[in-house]
Amino acid sequence: MTTTFEGGCACGAVRYVGNGEPELTFFCHCTACQKESGGPFSVEFLIPRAAVTINGPLSSYDSTAYTGKKVSRKFCTTCGCPIVFEMEGYPEHVCIKAGSLDDAAWISPQAHIFTATKQPWVHISDDLPQHEGDYEE
Repeated sequence: MTTTFEGGCACGAVRYVGNGEPELTFFCHCTACQKESGGPFSVEFLIPRAAVTINGPLSSYDSTAYTGKKVSRKFCTTCGCPIVFEMEGYPEHVCIKAGSLDDAAWISPQAHIFTATKQPWVHISDDLPQHEGDYEE
């Protein structure tokens, strides 16, 4: 089964459409996602880059992850809404920010990552796997 999904930014200047099943959906508790979201974590899903078409003006903020590899956070140039996260370590994939979906009801997170940097007042009460670092650690 292939899932078709659509989303975009708060002001409507950026829109995307995609087809496919996420390879991984997760809660990210890293400090960069906390700063980007303005909250204690971000919910994202990993999908092949070729499965998503994004239209509209995006800016990016590039930084170096703890792995030493480049990461690029893409957001609307008008409203600043985060849309996608690209990782040098996964050049064929992108992470879509679940909060930018028009309908995120079908999202089903599979894990928590970077729990070593989660806020102490966040209490994880589900039974999902928890990783102190990245998913592969």
